[in-house]
Amino acid sequence: MTESRLHVVCRTALVTGASHRVGRAIALELARAGFNLELTYRTRAEECRETARCAIEAAVLAGFEITAATHALDLSDTHAVEVFAQARARACGTTGSIDVLVHNASEYSAHTFGSTVASDLETAHRIEVVSPFLLTQALREPLARSQLPGGASVVFFSDTYALGRARAGFTPYMLAKASVETLTRQLAVELAPKVRVHCIAPGVILWPDHFPDSAKEAILARTPLARSGSAEDAARLVRFLALEASFVTGETIRLDGGRALR
Repeated sequence: MTESRLHVVCRTALVTGASHRVGRAIALELARAGFNLELTYRTRAEECRETARCAIEAAVLAGFEITAATHALDLSDTHAVEVFAQARARACGTTGSIDVLVHNASEYSAHTFGSTVASDLETAHRIEVVSPFLLTQALREPLARSQLPGGASVVFFSDTYALGRARAGFTPYMLAKASVETLTRQLAVELAPKVRVHCIAPGVILWPDHFPDSAKEAILARTPLARSGSAEDAARLVRFLALEASFVTGETIRLDGGRALR
């Protein structure tokens, strides 16, 4: 397809934590659907720029001409998040929109019970709950101006283990991820009727680095579909929620191969 035949798009998605893994897959999926991209990273600047390059190429193959910008953003710094959000809102002006906001960035880390301190709990909550809330709140007007058929979508990521289960050694992370489900419901009401809000609760999508084979086997043995998911599984679900699920809001969808059933 020649450049002159590409469709220039006017809809925009903002994806946090887009440098690699699930965030990159989401960026590529939305690029193929014809979204301009605003991508954030915390420390992986070059990887995020590579995501942007790959997204532009993927869009061209799908027949779209898009833009893809990258921004440093540390979600543990709420002041920096507010400054970033205000800048993005100003960039939209009085007519521009943000059509999809994906809160993908997260920090999965273990904290031994008995040595966990207040800052561990507070940092996890800032990253998973406080900063995403502040970002969404600051962008409420650009979100409300979306011309997508079902309105704009905000997509959060929780964790299937945080929904009614417990996991030793991960208390700060699990508490914060459990709060994300409540935040989804709250914002679904606050932002209605022009903006829909969704929550995806993955099980094993990509194995953590250096995860023992024995632990993988034990998890898969308790997973009805007997396999792990992929980053693309998560990305396709984000796309579906944004473009197809026009009468769904405030819901949490497990993406875990049935793991929560056992």
